[in-house]
Amino acid sequence: MGEFLTPNYDRDIHNPFLMLNMERVAKRVLSALEVGERVAIFADYDADGVPAAAILTSFFTKIGFTNFEVYIPDRHNEPFGLNTLAIKGLAERGAKLLITVDCGSSNFNEVEFANSLGMEVIITDHHLTPEILPPAYAILNPKQPGDSYPNPMLCGAGVAYKLVQALMTTARRVLKDAPRTLLADNLAVGWEKWLLDLVAVATISDMVPLTGENRALAYFGLKVLRKTPRVGLQQLYRALKINALYLTEDEVGFMIGPQLNSASRMSHGREAYELLTTTDEARAGALVRHLMEMNANRKISVESILNFIESDESLISRKVLVAGADDWLPGVLGLAANKLTERHSQPVFLWTKNKNGEIKGSCRSDGTVNVVQMMEIAGGDEFFSNYGGHDMAGGFSLSAKNLPELGTRLESAFTKICSPRVVLKDAPRTTLGDNDCHFIDALLNLDEINRNTYQKLNTLAPFGMENPRPNFLFEKIEVKGLKIFGGDHSHLELDFGGKKAIGFFMAREAETRALKTGAQIDLLANLEQSHFRNFPELRLRIVDWRVAGENI
Repeated sequence: MGEFLTPNYDRDIHNPFLMLNMERVAKRVLSALEVGERVAIFADYDADGVPAAAILTSFFTKIGFTNFEVYIPDRHNEPFGLNTLAIKGLAERGAKLLITVDCGSSNFNEVEFANSLGMEVIITDHHLTPEILPPAYAILNPKQPGDSYPNPMLCGAGVAYKLVQALMTTARRVLKDAPRTLLADNLAVGWEKWLLDLVAVATISDMVPLTGENRALAYFGLKVLRKTPRVGLQQLYRALKINALYLTEDEVGFMIGPQLNSASRMSHGREAYELLTTTDEARAGALVRHLMEMNANRKISVESILNFIESDESLISRKVLVAGADDWLPGVLGLAANKLTERHSQPVFLWTKNKNGEIKGSCRSDGTVNVVQMMEIAGGDEFFSNYGGHDMAGGFSLSAKNLPELGTRLESAFTKICSPRVVLKDAPRTTLGDNDCHFIDALLNLDEINRNTYQKLNTLAPFGMENPRPNFLFEKIEVKGLKIFGGDHSHLELDFGGKKAIGFFMAREAETRALKTGAQIDLLANLEQSHFRNFPELRLRIVDWRVAGENI
């Protein structure tokens, strides 16, 4: 427990050369840099792949290497991972070494195509690997067979960071007795730690477990984020009214990550990449304004989809919710599917049509079924042009001519493999709301909400996957004040006589469940400190509630 409470960089950050193929990759990349070989970085478009690309860009820029380009695919009209059209363009522009970040492990044919054009491919990734690996020069992926790296749950940017660590170590070792070259410039021991701001954004946004090495990467990355020299992040802090001195994983996960993701969802991931790498304050300001605008439009698009679906009882009454429209934005389907799954407790498959006339979609599970297995049973490769993901979330594409059969096939697949939800019986729990089952860490009273309690809890931070923020139950407390706030009147504030509780996006639920001033409720909440507008405030964050005395 002592090690968990006191992260230590030297102890907790593993030797990068423990990762399979790292020595081979580091030597190949350094060889390319020394001779000026053109390098292409092919990145995924999300808040993991984009920071991963920025990590390699920062390293190349630091040593003065300029003969490289970064390619980020168009989320709306290109498939996930490598694609042959993009590879062909990179080859035509002279790329000899192709480095993927946060993708590539499943792209056998595309890697083979790159090889045929005279390119060598290095894959850096963290996704599950297929039985037959792509014919790459080397693969860095802690999940691949035969890799004994101690932390297989790194995110894509985490793998990119390990590569930079190895490049720094190898360059200093190889060049210590050699004539001065561009690789010898500015390679101060420990410089790579300045890249931890990008690693933290990706680690928290990609929701990998915040334990072990990932906990240390997030912990020290948050320290770097609080003093980051990146003008794009500085401008984003100002726009989001984030006080950098007090930045936590909440601001990263709920504010910074979504803003970066809004670029690929609503426009192109290239804008998020440019924000993380630009040194031009004016350009950074323009990019932030555009990202903020796109994120606002994203919210409107998601709400429009929800309203359309929830107004049609025939859709939400099915075992599997399948819906779509030609004009829905592909980048927001996953967000809408998430909300629908949470609200209606059923698997959700949403689709739209891209400019090429192909049906593209996102899906989410309610916990009773593996959505990838559903798609396999619904027809697999013979029915879908492409599909994948993991048990709880996935994506798919199919020909428009197959669309009329989609709902029927998925319902049939669901019926064959669905299973009841499993809830642990040996942990305290309560069902305060309509559907969700929540675990309780302790029963508290309002007098225990103080600075001392908060400081003790904060030693467990950063919170995230496999290290959730503790939930506390407050029984039979009276709502002395109720306020709806926010530009779109979507947030809820409850006053319990000097102790306040905030519920973001809970105004609608409060209205639906007829929560009123004077009500006695059982409240499930966690403790947080807000510094909004530089005003420090200790408060509760609402998880759920029920009228006091109602049966669990």
